[in-house]
Amino acid sequence: MAERHMMAVSDRELPFHPDRAALLVIDMTNDFVAGGAPYECAAARALIPRINRLIGLARDRGLPVVYTTQVHRADGADLGMVRYLHPITASGAALVEGTEGVRVHPDVDFREDRDELLVKRRYSAFHGTDLEESLRARGVDSVIVTGVATHSCCEATARDALFRDFAVFFVADATATVGLADAGWGEFTPEQVQRFALTDIAHFIGRVGDTDELAALLESGR
Repeated sequence: MAERHMMAVSDRELPFHPDRAALLVIDMTNDFVAGGAPYECAAARALIPRINRLIGLARDRGLPVVYTTQVHRADGADLGMVRYLHPITASGAALVEGTEGVRVHPDVDFREDRDELLVKRRYSAFHGTDLEESLRARGVDSVIVTGVATHSCCEATARDALFRDFAVFFVADATATVGLADAGWGEFTPEQVQRFALTDIAHFIGRVGDTDELAALLESGR
C-alpha cells in the first residue's frame, strides 16, 4: 500500500487579519533567555532583534502586545503536575514569583509602564488566564506567536488559540527551542525539534511564516 502524506493547508486558505491581530511574546524572560539561566534556550537571544522589530510594528499600528511569564508561587502550591515534569521548577530554582528570573529579559523592548505582562501557571497563555476575554474585548481575532519554546509554551498557546477560533500566525524565525534528550526514541537537536514543530504547526494549527513576511502583512494591512 502506498504511503500517504498529509499536506499542509495553503496559507491562502488560512484567515489572518493583520488589522485585528495581537502580538504574543511568549516567555522571553530571564529564566529562559539569560546566559546560564536554569532553562536557558541559547537560541532565544538571537530572536530579540526580530521580536523587537515586530513589537515596534505592532505598536505603530495600535495592535495589542502581550508578554507572558510563567510564574509559580514560592511555596509550590500551584505546581500541580509541573512538580513531576520539571524538577528544576519544583525545587524553587526557576520560575519563582518575585524573582528576577521571571522578569522580561532586559534586551526585549518591554516597557513596564505601558505594556501588559500576563502571568501564566502552565505552558499555554490561555490556560487559567483572562487572555481570551481581553483579546475579544479589543476586537482581536488573530494572534501572532513569538518567543520560547517553540514546541512547548509557544505551541501550546497557538493550539489553544486555534481551539478558541483565533487565527494563528506562528513566526518561524522569531521562535526558538532546545534539544531533547533521549527518552527512548532517540535524541533530538534544537534544529530538529524546531523543524518538526514548525511543520506540525503548519499542518494542524495555523500559518507559519518568517518575520519579513509578517512585517509586510502588518505594513500593508492586507
